[in-house]
Amino acid sequence: MQPTHSHPSRGVIFLEHCASIAVLLGVFECGALLSQWIPLPATINGVFILLGLFVVLGQVPGFIRRTIPQYLSHMSLFFVPAIMAVWLFQDDVITHWLSLLLALVGTTILSMVVVMWLSHRLLKSS
Repeated sequence: MQPTHSHPSRGVIFLEHCASIAVLLGVFECGALLSQWIPLPATINGVFILLGLFVVLGQVPGFIRRTIPQYLSHMSLFFVPAIMAVWLFQDDVITHWLSLLLALVGTTILSMVVVMWLSHRLLKSS
C-alpha cells in the first residue's frame, strides 16, 4: 500500500495566507521605519529586508512559497493607480510628454546598464 499525499485543509491554507500577509505587512512597516534613515521608499526597503531574511534563512519559507504565486497572478491590480494618475493628469502628461519620455527611456537604459555591470562583476568573481 502506497502512502497518499493529503492536501492541506482549508484552515491550514487560510493560516498560511494570513502568515504570508502578516510577513509582507511587517516587512513593509519595517521598511517604512527604515525610510526615516535611508532615503528609499518603504516598499524598496521592505524588499531588501525580505531578501535579507531569505538569505539568512537560506531559503524562502514554505508557506510563503505556496501562497505568493496566487498574489502575483493579480499583480496587474497594482498598476491601476498609476493608470488612473495618467488619466487624471492627462493635460500635464501631454504638456511634458518629451521630458517624461526622456526620463523613462534614460532611467530604463541606466538601470539596465547598472544591472548588466553588477551581474558581470558578481558572476565573474564566482
